Amino acid sequence: ITPHYDELVTGRKRKKSKGGGMVEIRAIGFKKKTNRQLVDVQNCYIATDAINAKLAQVREEKFRQSREGRLKKSKKGTTMLLRDAFEEKVKGRGGDNETRAVVETNPSVYVTAGVKGLTFRFMAGNFFQNNPFLLPVMVEHVVEAATQLNRNGKKMTHLIDCYCGSGLFCLSSSTHFDVCVGIEVNEKAVEEARVNAQLNNIRNCKFVAASAEAIFESQDPVTSQTLPPVSHDDSSPTTIDILVDDFPREKTTVIIDPPRKGCSPDFLEQLFKFAPERIVYMSCDPATQARDSNGIVAAGYRIVCVQPFDLFPQTRHIECLVTFDKN
Repeated sequence: ITPHYDELVTGRKRKKSKGGGMVEIRAIGFKKKTNRQLVDVQNCYIATDAINAKLAQVREEKFRQSREGRLKKSKKGTTMLLRDAFEEKVKGRGGDNETRAVVETNPSVYVTAGVKGLTFRFMAGNFFQNNPFLLPVMVEHVVEAATQLNRNGKKMTHLIDCYCGSGLFCLSSSTHFDVCVGIEVNEKAVEEARVNAQLNNIRNCKFVAASAEAIFESQDPVTSQTLPPVSHDDSSPTTIDILVDDFPREKTTVIIDPPRKGCSPDFLEQLFKFAPERIVYMSCDPATQARDSNGIVAAGYRIVCVQPFDLFPQTRHIECLVTFDKN
Protein backbone atom coordinates (compact mmCIF):
# COMPACT_ATOMS: atom_id res chain seq x y z
CA ILE A 1 0.00 0.00 0.00
CA THR A 2 1.06 3.62 -0.47
CA PRO A 3 -0.39 5.77 2.35
CA HIS A 4 0.05 9.51 2.09
CA TYR A 5 0.35 12.41 4.48
CA ASP A 6 -0.04 16.14 3.85
CA GLU A 7 2.28 18.45 5.73
CA LEU A 8 0.74 21.59 7.18
CA VAL A 9 2.57 24.77 8.14
CA THR A 10 1.28 25.70 11.60
CA GLY A 11 1.70 28.66 13.90
CA ARG A 12 2.85 26.65 16.88
CA LYS A 13 6.24 27.35 18.37
CA ARG A 14 8.42 24.40 17.67
CA LYS A 15 11.63 23.62 15.91
CA LYS A 16 11.56 24.61 12.24
CA SER A 17 12.00 21.98 9.56
CA LYS A 18 14.86 22.24 7.09
CA GLY A 19 12.49 23.42 4.39
CA GLY A 20 11.33 26.37 6.48
CA GLY A 21 8.07 26.74 8.37
CA MET A 22 6.56 24.52 11.02
CA VAL A 23 5.52 21.06 9.83
CA GLU A 24 2.71 19.09 11.37
CA ILE A 25 0.94 15.91 10.23
CA ARG A 26 -2.78 15.76 10.89
CA ALA A 27 -3.54 12.47 9.09
CA ILE A 28 -1.82 9.53 7.38
CA GLY A 29 -4.00 7.59 4.97
CA PHE A 30 -5.70 7.85 1.60
CA LYS A 31 -7.67 10.39 -0.45
CA LYS A 32 -11.45 10.38 -0.63
CA LYS A 33 -12.78 9.61 -4.07
CA THR A 34 -15.30 12.46 -3.96
CA ASN A 35 -13.29 15.47 -2.81
CA ARG A 36 -9.66 14.26 -2.51
CA GLN A 37 -9.66 15.03 1.21
CA LEU A 38 -7.13 12.95 3.14
CA VAL A 39 -8.72 10.34 5.41
CA ASP A 40 -6.71 9.11 8.39
CA VAL A 41 -6.38 5.31 8.12
CA GLN A 42 -5.00 3.46 11.12
CA ASN A 43 -5.68 0.00 9.72
CA CYS A 44 -6.23 -1.07 6.11
CA TYR A 45 -8.83 -3.82 5.90
CA ILE A 46 -7.62 -5.19 2.56
CA ALA A 47 -3.91 -5.19 3.47
CA THR A 48 -2.04 -8.15 4.94
CA ASP A 49 -1.45 -8.49 8.67
CA ALA A 50 2.26 -7.83 8.13
CA ILE A 51 1.54 -4.55 6.34
CA ASN A 52 -0.87 -3.36 9.03
CA ALA A 53 1.67 -4.14 11.75
CA LYS A 54 4.27 -2.11 9.86
CA LEU A 55 1.77 0.67 9.18
CA ALA A 56 1.23 1.11 12.91
CA GLN A 57 4.99 1.45 13.42
CA VAL A 58 5.42 3.91 10.55
CA ARG A 59 2.49 6.04 11.69
CA GLU A 60 3.88 6.28 15.23
CA GLU A 61 7.31 7.23 13.90
CA LYS A 62 6.02 9.91 11.51
CA PHE A 63 3.74 11.53 14.09
CA ARG A 64 6.64 11.60 16.55
CA GLN A 65 8.93 13.21 13.96
CA SER A 66 6.18 15.74 13.30
CA ARG A 67 5.85 16.64 16.97
CA GLU A 68 9.60 17.01 17.29
CA GLY A 69 9.89 19.15 14.15
CA ARG A 70 12.12 16.68 12.31
CA LEU A 71 10.14 16.33 9.08
CA LYS A 72 11.19 18.01 5.87
CA LYS A 73 8.66 20.36 4.33
CA SER A 74 7.05 19.25 1.07
CA LYS A 75 4.50 21.21 -0.97
CA LYS A 76 2.59 18.08 -1.99
CA GLY A 77 3.14 16.05 1.14
CA THR A 78 4.70 12.59 1.04
CA THR A 79 3.62 9.20 -0.24
CA MET A 80 5.09 6.23 1.61
CA LEU A 81 5.58 2.65 0.50
CA LEU A 82 4.72 -0.51 2.41
CA ARG A 83 5.23 -3.58 0.21
CA ASP A 84 4.68 -7.09 1.52
CA ALA A 85 7.47 -9.34 0.21
CA PHE A 86 8.79 -12.72 1.23
CA GLU A 87 12.35 -13.42 2.26
CA GLU A 88 13.69 -16.95 2.59
CA LYS A 89 15.58 -18.02 5.68
CA VAL A 90 18.31 -20.57 5.19
CA LYS A 91 17.30 -22.64 8.20
CA GLY A 92 14.21 -22.71 10.35
CA ARG A 93 13.79 -24.21 13.80
CA GLY A 94 13.37 -27.66 12.31
CA GLY A 95 16.40 -27.27 10.10
CA ASP A 96 14.33 -26.70 6.95
CA ASN A 97 14.07 -23.56 4.88
CA GLU A 98 11.19 -21.31 5.82
CA THR A 99 9.85 -17.97 4.66
CA ARG A 100 8.97 -14.96 6.73
CA ALA A 101 6.98 -11.91 5.77
CA VAL A 102 9.02 -8.79 5.13
CA VAL A 103 7.44 -5.36 4.66
CA GLU A 104 9.75 -3.10 2.70
CA THR A 105 9.46 0.68 2.99
CA ASN A 106 12.48 1.65 0.87
CA PRO A 107 11.43 1.86 -2.82
CA SER A 108 15.03 1.32 -3.97
CA VAL A 109 15.49 -2.05 -2.26
CA TYR A 110 15.07 -5.26 -4.27
CA VAL A 111 12.47 -7.78 -3.11
CA THR A 112 11.29 -11.13 -4.42
CA ALA A 113 7.90 -12.70 -5.00
CA GLY A 114 6.87 -16.19 -6.05
CA VAL A 115 4.14 -16.65 -8.67
CA LYS A 116 3.12 -20.13 -9.86
CA GLY A 117 6.52 -21.67 -9.28
CA LEU A 118 8.56 -18.77 -10.68
CA THR A 119 10.64 -16.27 -8.71
CA PHE A 120 10.46 -12.58 -9.57
CA ARG A 121 13.00 -10.07 -8.26
CA PHE A 122 12.10 -6.41 -8.60
CA MET A 123 12.68 -3.05 -6.99
CA ALA A 124 10.13 -2.44 -4.25
CA GLY A 125 9.09 0.91 -5.74
CA ASN A 126 8.58 -0.49 -9.25
CA PHE A 127 5.24 -1.75 -10.50
CA PHE A 128 4.33 -5.33 -9.61
CA GLN A 129 0.82 -6.58 -8.93
CA ASN A 130 0.41 -6.49 -5.16
CA ASN A 131 -2.41 -8.96 -4.47
CA PRO A 132 -0.49 -12.22 -3.89
CA PHE A 133 -3.69 -14.21 -3.42
CA LEU A 134 -5.41 -13.46 -6.72
CA LEU A 135 -2.30 -12.79 -8.83
CA PRO A 136 -1.65 -16.49 -9.64
CA VAL A 137 -5.26 -16.83 -10.81
CA MET A 138 -4.91 -13.78 -13.04
CA VAL A 139 -1.64 -15.05 -14.52
CA GLU A 140 -3.25 -18.43 -15.18
CA HIS A 141 -6.06 -16.77 -17.16
CA VAL A 142 -3.59 -14.71 -19.20
CA VAL A 143 -1.49 -17.76 -20.07
CA GLU A 144 -4.58 -19.77 -20.97
CA ALA A 145 -5.89 -17.00 -23.21
CA ALA A 146 -2.52 -16.54 -24.92
CA THR A 147 -1.98 -20.24 -25.64
CA GLN A 148 -5.33 -21.32 -27.05
CA LEU A 149 -5.10 -22.94 -30.50
CA ASN A 150 -5.60 -20.52 -33.38
CA ARG A 151 -8.64 -20.54 -35.67
CA ASN A 152 -7.02 -23.27 -37.81
CA GLY A 153 -6.41 -25.48 -34.81
CA LYS A 154 -2.67 -24.76 -34.80
CA LYS A 155 -0.46 -24.15 -31.76
CA MET A 156 0.59 -20.57 -31.04
CA THR A 157 4.40 -20.45 -31.24
CA HIS A 158 5.44 -16.80 -30.78
CA LEU A 159 4.64 -14.29 -28.03
CA ILE A 160 5.10 -10.51 -27.85
CA ASP A 161 4.55 -8.98 -24.40
CA CYS A 162 4.12 -5.21 -24.63
CA TYR A 163 4.45 -3.10 -21.47
CA CYS A 164 6.07 -6.22 -19.98
CA GLY A 165 7.42 -4.71 -16.74
CA SER A 166 9.68 -7.18 -14.94
CA GLY A 167 8.48 -10.03 -17.16
CA LEU A 168 5.51 -11.46 -15.26
CA PHE A 169 3.31 -12.54 -18.20
CA CYS A 170 6.14 -13.20 -20.65
CA LEU A 171 8.08 -15.51 -18.34
CA SER A 172 4.93 -17.21 -17.03
CA SER A 173 3.94 -18.08 -20.62
CA SER A 174 7.41 -19.04 -21.84
CA THR A 175 7.06 -22.83 -21.63
CA HIS A 176 4.16 -22.72 -24.11
CA PHE A 177 5.97 -20.76 -26.86
CA ASP A 178 9.04 -21.24 -29.03
CA VAL A 179 10.07 -17.58 -28.86
CA CYS A 180 8.99 -14.77 -26.52
CA VAL A 181 9.92 -11.10 -26.57
CA GLY A 182 8.98 -8.45 -24.02
CA ILE A 183 9.20 -4.69 -24.40
CA GLU A 184 9.14 -2.06 -21.67
CA VAL A 185 10.04 1.64 -21.65
CA ASN A 186 11.38 1.46 -18.06
CA GLU A 187 15.00 0.35 -18.41
CA LYS A 188 15.21 -0.71 -14.76
CA ALA A 189 12.22 -3.01 -15.25
CA VAL A 190 13.85 -4.52 -18.36
CA GLU A 191 16.98 -5.24 -16.34
CA GLU A 192 14.77 -6.95 -13.76
CA ALA A 193 13.03 -9.01 -16.46
CA ARG A 194 16.39 -10.24 -17.79
CA VAL A 195 17.53 -11.16 -14.28
CA ASN A 196 14.23 -12.95 -13.65
CA ALA A 197 14.72 -15.00 -16.81
CA GLN A 198 18.14 -16.05 -15.51
CA LEU A 199 16.80 -16.79 -12.02
CA ASN A 200 14.23 -19.15 -13.51
CA ASN A 201 16.56 -20.62 -16.15
CA ILE A 202 14.32 -19.41 -18.99
CA ARG A 203 16.21 -19.03 -22.26
CA ASN A 204 13.58 -18.38 -24.92
CA CYS A 205 12.67 -14.86 -23.75
CA LYS A 206 14.32 -11.63 -24.91
CA PHE A 207 13.58 -8.25 -23.35
CA VAL A 208 13.93 -4.88 -25.08
CA ALA A 209 14.04 -1.41 -23.51
CA ALA A 210 11.96 0.83 -25.77
CA SER A 211 8.47 2.29 -26.19
CA ALA A 212 5.84 -0.32 -26.99
CA GLU A 213 5.15 0.92 -30.52
CA ALA A 214 8.82 0.38 -31.44
CA ILE A 215 8.72 -3.39 -31.05
CA PHE A 216 7.03 -4.24 -34.34
CA GLU A 217 9.64 -2.48 -36.48
CA SER A 218 12.65 -3.29 -34.29
CA GLN A 219 15.81 -4.34 -36.11
CA ASP A 220 17.18 -5.90 -32.94
CA PRO A 221 17.37 -9.68 -33.51
CA VAL A 222 15.15 -11.69 -31.17
CA THR A 223 16.78 -15.02 -31.93
CA SER A 224 18.66 -16.76 -34.74
CA GLN A 225 17.97 -19.72 -36.97
CA THR A 226 20.44 -22.11 -38.57
CA LEU A 227 19.62 -23.13 -42.13
CA PRO A 228 20.98 -26.31 -43.75
CA PRO A 229 23.47 -26.05 -46.64
CA VAL A 230 21.86 -24.94 -49.88
CA SER A 231 23.82 -27.45 -51.99
CA HIS A 232 26.09 -30.48 -51.75
CA ASP A 233 29.05 -28.31 -52.70
CA ASP A 234 28.42 -26.00 -49.70
CA SER A 235 28.74 -27.96 -46.45
CA SER A 236 28.56 -24.98 -44.10
CA PRO A 237 25.18 -24.08 -42.57
CA THR A 238 23.87 -20.51 -42.67
CA THR A 239 22.72 -18.61 -39.56
CA ILE A 240 20.18 -15.82 -39.97
CA ASP A 241 18.77 -13.33 -37.47
CA ILE A 242 15.05 -13.49 -36.64
CA LEU A 243 13.30 -10.15 -36.09
CA VAL A 244 9.88 -9.53 -34.58
CA ASP A 245 8.67 -8.70 -38.09
CA ASP A 246 9.58 -12.28 -39.08
CA PHE A 247 7.17 -13.82 -36.57
CA PRO A 248 4.40 -15.88 -38.24
CA ARG A 249 1.32 -13.73 -37.76
CA GLU A 250 -1.11 -16.65 -37.62
CA LYS A 251 0.81 -18.19 -34.70
CA THR A 252 1.65 -15.01 -32.76
CA THR A 253 -0.06 -13.72 -29.61
CA VAL A 254 0.44 -10.14 -28.44
CA ILE A 255 -0.14 -9.43 -24.73
CA ILE A 256 -0.69 -5.79 -23.84
CA ASP A 257 -0.84 -4.44 -20.28
CA PRO A 258 -0.66 -0.65 -20.66
CA PRO A 259 -0.77 2.00 -17.94
CA ARG A 260 -4.09 3.51 -16.88
CA LYS A 261 -4.21 5.85 -19.88
CA GLY A 262 -4.41 2.86 -22.23
CA CYS A 263 -2.67 2.37 -25.57
CA SER A 264 -1.40 5.26 -27.64
CA PRO A 265 -2.75 5.76 -31.19
CA ASP A 266 0.76 5.13 -32.53
CA PHE A 267 0.97 1.79 -30.75
CA LEU A 268 -2.46 0.66 -31.95
CA GLU A 269 -1.59 1.68 -35.52
CA GLN A 270 1.58 -0.45 -35.40
CA LEU A 271 -0.31 -3.32 -33.75
CA PHE A 272 -2.98 -3.35 -36.49
CA LYS A 273 -0.32 -3.17 -39.16
CA PHE A 274 1.49 -6.15 -37.61
CA ALA A 275 -1.88 -8.01 -37.42
CA PRO A 276 -1.21 -10.86 -34.96
CA GLU A 277 -3.64 -13.75 -34.70
CA ARG A 278 -4.51 -12.94 -31.09
CA ILE A 279 -4.46 -9.94 -28.74
CA VAL A 280 -4.67 -10.47 -24.97
CA TYR A 281 -5.40 -7.13 -23.30
CA MET A 282 -5.04 -6.69 -19.53
CA SER A 283 -6.12 -3.30 -18.18
CA CYS A 284 -6.31 -1.47 -14.87
CA ASP A 285 -8.88 0.97 -16.32
CA PRO A 286 -11.90 -0.58 -18.07
CA ALA A 287 -12.85 2.82 -19.50
CA THR A 288 -9.69 3.22 -21.59
CA GLN A 289 -9.77 -0.50 -22.36
CA ALA A 290 -13.28 -0.12 -23.76
CA ARG A 291 -12.08 2.82 -25.88
CA ASP A 292 -9.18 0.78 -27.27
CA SER A 293 -11.42 -2.27 -27.76
CA ASN A 294 -13.59 -0.32 -30.17
CA GLY A 295 -10.55 0.28 -32.35
CA ILE A 296 -9.36 -3.33 -32.09
CA VAL A 297 -12.75 -4.68 -33.16
CA ALA A 298 -12.90 -2.16 -36.01
CA ALA A 299 -9.49 -3.43 -37.15
CA GLY A 300 -10.90 -6.91 -37.78
CA TYR A 301 -10.90 -8.68 -34.42
CA ARG A 302 -13.69 -10.22 -32.36
CA ILE A 303 -13.96 -10.38 -28.58
CA VAL A 304 -13.61 -13.97 -27.39
CA CYS A 305 -13.68 -13.48 -23.63
CA VAL A 306 -13.97 -10.77 -20.97
CA GLN A 307 -12.78 -11.57 -17.44
CA PRO A 308 -12.54 -8.97 -14.63
CA PHE A 309 -10.40 -9.48 -11.52
CA ASP A 310 -11.20 -7.80 -8.19
CA LEU A 311 -7.61 -7.35 -7.03
CA PHE A 312 -8.56 -4.42 -4.81
CA PRO A 313 -11.72 -5.41 -2.86
CA GLN A 314 -13.99 -2.62 -1.59
CA THR A 315 -12.46 -0.09 -3.98
CA ARG A 316 -13.48 1.14 -7.42
CA HIS A 317 -10.36 -0.39 -9.00
CA ILE A 318 -10.38 -3.65 -10.96
CA GLU A 319 -8.21 -5.38 -13.53
CA CYS A 320 -9.92 -6.63 -16.67
CA LEU A 321 -8.75 -9.14 -19.27
CA VAL A 322 -10.17 -9.07 -22.81
CA THR A 323 -9.11 -11.62 -25.44
CA PHE A 324 -9.40 -10.84 -29.15
CA ASP A 325 -9.00 -13.21 -32.12
CA LYS A 326 -8.86 -12.23 -35.77
CA ASN A 327 -12.11 -12.63 -37.66
